[in-house]
Amino acid sequence: MMGRKNLFKVGILKKYDIKKGLDENQKKSVALSIFLDVSHAFESLQSNWLFRKTTNSGYSAEDLVSNLVGFYRAVHPDKQYISICEPVSKSIALEIWDKYGEVGFNKNYSTVPYIYPIPPSKNGPMSVPLPKELNTIKPAKQGLIFKEVG
Repeated sequence: MMGRKNLFKVGILKKYDIKKGLDENQKKSVALSIFLDVSHAFESLQSNWLFRKTTNSGYSAEDLVSNLVGFYRAVHPDKQYISICEPVSKSIALEIWDKYGEVGFNKNYSTVPYIYPIPPSKNGPMSVPLPKELNTIKPAKQGLIFKEVG
C-alpha cells in the first residue's frame, strides 16, 4: 500500500494457488517468487504516470535489492545480511548522492545491485553480482507447484 493517511491509498493485491505438501526448499522458492512478483507489480504501480508527478520512487536503484535483503532477513533471521552487503559510511553515501543524484534517478529493474565507485567518478554505477549468501534461494517458476489466480 502507498498513499497519504486518511486521504488516498492504493496497493497491490494478488492471489496464488500453492500446491500442498511442499518441502522447506520449495516453500522458500515459491515465497521468493511471489515476493518478487508483488515487488515488481508495486514498483510498476509507483512508476505509473500519475504517481511519477509526485514521486520518482518506482524502481529506484535500491528498491528491489533492499526488498530481497529484507526477504532473506525474514527467512534466515540469524544471518547478518546487512554486514555481508558491506554498507558504506553516511559521509560516503552523501558523497555518492551528491555526485550521482537521488536514487530515484538511477532506475534498477532487477535484483542485481548497483555499486557506486568510491570516490565517485564520472564512470557512474556498475551492476555487480549479489553476495553468494543472497543467492541461495532460487525463485520457483509458476506452473505445477504454484500459480497466480484471479
